[in-house]
Amino acid sequence: MFTIISYFVFLLVLLIFTLVLFIGSSNIGLI
Repeated sequence: MFTIISYFVFLLVLLIFTLVLFIGSSNIGLI
């Protein structure tokens, strides 16, 4: 069960990192 929780946490962090990177690149493109 701990493995499943850590797996979902990893996916969540990866999703947040992707969103931040995408928003950052979009802001740089707008500037």
